[in-house]
Order: sequence, then structure tokens, then C-alpha cells
Amino acid sequence: MILKAVKTNSLFTRLVSELLITYGGIEGDLIQNTYHGFASENTFMSPTLFIMPTDMQYDAFVGLKGKLSNNMSYNVRGNYYAANNKALIKSNPLIIGEMENYQQGNSFGVVYDDVTTFSVFGEINVDVNRNFNLGIKAEYFNYTTEDEAEAWNLPDFKASLFMDFQIDEHWFAGANLYYVGERMDQSFVIDPLILTSPETIILESFFDANAHVGYRINDRWTAYAKANNIANQDYKRWLNYPVQGIQFLAGATYKFDF
Repeated sequence: MILKAVKTNSLFTRLVSELLITYGGIEGDLIQNTYHGFASENTFMSPTLFIMPTDMQYDAFVGLKGKLSNNMSYNVRGNYYAANNKALIKSNPLIIGEMENYQQGNSFGVVYDDVTTFSVFGEINVDVNRNFNLGIKAEYFNYTTEDEAEAWNLPDFKASLFMDFQIDEHWFAGANLYYVGERMDQSFVIDPLILTSPETIILESFFDANAHVGYRINDRWTAYAKANNIANQDYKRWLNYPVQGIQFLAGATYKFDF
């Protein structure tokens, strides 16, 4: 009877550890901002950036993760972090009378502020087998700024879904969908003859869907086709810069054996 009780307890402990794992911690860091990093996020950055490091004072987080079934895992996490001199990407003003190309209201700069952020993150991953994977992620953000009116160009919500499917030995397909919530920016015209003031602009939330399909002809050759922005959404990722509509691409790849 004692041995049986020990086995039952061991099985229960293993099941609980797989179904529910709690974790948490506090981290800090000094982020060395670079022009390359800003330009990788926004290709329309001005060449006149003032760059300084961001002091990530702390990132406190607590979460739960585990398995809902043999094929399904989850992760839920809450974060509260504070950053001094956090870099916020913001639209540069249109300067009347200036001749530089990046002073026509078509470039972006960086402003720094002390920002605290509260976020809630959730994720579900489904691995039915090696041939099919599905993942869903979502995160909500709430920002508090010290000097700036808004946390410029930071979304209040993000979500994504990805799917990969190996149909058979040759055919494969996949899709990814993502949603980005509202962001704030400012439009400002500097005119030496007219007194103007900045106008806060709301960049609407957007949804984007992409898909691809491919066929492995042999070990070397693969043919594929892709479709981007399938819903043909005319959204603005950045102020004054609408994205392209629906796009199609087809081609082939060849693997060299050196």
C-alpha cells in the first residue's frame, strides 16, 4: 500500500509539473541604441538622430506555462517594466523653406522619455504532429510617459497567428496573420510666417494576412508561390507611408552541393 501511494504521488507531481509551471523574476539592462537598430525598425529614419542608451531599470514578470494536452502548450505572462530614456520613434516636422530631402515631413526622429509599461501576454502552440504546427500569440500594452503626451508609435495591442503544414512528401504550405493596434504620432509644420501647433494623429489598427505554398521537385529544386496582404488593406505602418496592397510572388530555389 505504501509503494502504491508513492507511485500515485509521483505520477500526480509529474502531471501537475507538466500542466502548470509558475515562473517569475526581475531583470534590468542597459540598451545601447544604434542607428542600425532604429533603421531596421523604420527605414525612413532621418540621418540626424541624437542617439543615447536606454536604462531599463527593471522588468518584473510573472507567468504560468504548461500543457493543455499532449499536443497543446500555453504560456501566460504579465510584465511591468520601467525604462529611463526610452527611445520613441516620432515623425519629423515639415519645415517650410528648408531644402533637405528629409525635412519635408517624410522622415522620422527619436525622442526620449521615462516610460513605464504594463503588458499581458498569452500564447498557445499546437503541434498535432511533425507535419502540422499552429501558434497564436497576443499581447496588450498600457504605457505611462513622463514628459511626452503619448508613447509615440507604440501599439496598444499586438496579435499573430502562424501555421505550417507539410501536406505530403512534396507539397507544403503555410500562413501567417498579424494584427497591430492603434498607435499615436504627431504631424507638425514649421512655417516662419505662420504660427502653427502640432496635431496628434491616430494611426488606425490594421490586420495583415500572408500565405505561401510550395512543391519540392527533388532534393535540389523547390517551386513556390506567395501572397502578401491578401485582404488588400490600405493601412499605414508609419505616418504618411501607406503599405502596398495585395502582392504575389512566384519562383524557384536551387540548393547547391559544394
